[in-house]
Amino acid sequence: MSEAIRWSERAFLLALSGSIVWRLWPALSFHPQIVLVLASEILGVIFVLFQRKGTWATSSYTTAIAFLGTSLPLLVIGSGQPFAPNNVTTALILFGTGLAVIAKLSLRRSFGIVPANRGVKSNGAYSFVRHPMYTGYVFNHIGFLLTFFSAWNLAIYLTTWTLLYLRAVEEEKFLLTDPEYAAYASRVKGRIVPGLV
Repeated sequence: MSEAIRWSERAFLLALSGSIVWRLWPALSFHPQIVLVLASEILGVIFVLFQRKGTWATSSYTTAIAFLGTSLPLLVIGSGQPFAPNNVTTALILFGTGLAVIAKLSLRRSFGIVPANRGVKSNGAYSFVRHPMYTGYVFNHIGFLLTFFSAWNLAIYLTTWTLLYLRAVEEEKFLLTDPEYAAYASRVKGRIVPGLV
């Protein structure tokens, strides 16, 4: 079962990442900061392709919210009203992408879509918040939304943020069975926002 999920995860992420690159490429000439969003996605694909094996969460609910939470933000469109100047949106996207990339580099081959225990990470960005990649995604999404504000993009991101929270809760239900993760979670209180449970 875990091998099937592993290969499904890879195919799914490759298809979606290719789709967002294709759709956002025309917007790069007007909003070059979007290249950071694309770079973060491509890095995730590379790590998923070479991820190491681990113990996987296999409940259908956990798998569904993981895949849905990953796919929805890749359905945003590169058009809409700008709500902030480029320097503000660039700063948000740069910070969010930087944080997500640092988290992915910390995980390296442990990165994946479906929750799995491939070893507990507790240093770097993970010493401030338990899900720094999700924190980075939220900043990234806000920057993108302020660049291309539309009802569609807003609905996508509001749903995505709800799913990110639900994913964090489900991941932790699975990971808290590991005493090492339980000890880590007792030290680092915030899931997505530092200091907040």
